[in-house]
Amino acid sequence: MFKDIFGNNPQTKILDFLADYPRFDYSITEIAEKAKVSRPTVYKIIKTLVEKKLVIKTREQGASCLYQLNTKNTLVQVILKFDFEIASKVAEIEMKEPMKHDKPALTKAKAKAAVS
Repeated sequence: MFKDIFGNNPQTKILDFLADYPRFDYSITEIAEKAKVSRPTVYKIIKTLVEKKLVIKTREQGASCLYQLNTKNTLVQVILKFDFEIASKVAEIEMKEPMKHDKPALTKAKAKAAVS
């Protein structure tokens, strides 16, 4: 949701992904794949996010460090609340707008089957 508002930059992509799954921790490789950001870029950005205490290193698994959104950070709590409010508002707006590509509920195939 953040990408739609704050742009499609790597930092936003990473925070957006981690905000969608705040209770889980991920390796750099997993973050890169899920956020669609290159691994070298994730390495650079994760360092800054850890320094700002937005992300925490949770544990080591083999040679990999795992990271998670720092949900104890007040700013992160505001970000998560904001993300939820945006998603709720978007859903509310979409429900009010008429469906643009409605398909008839009863297609020819279903009508034929119902008659048979």
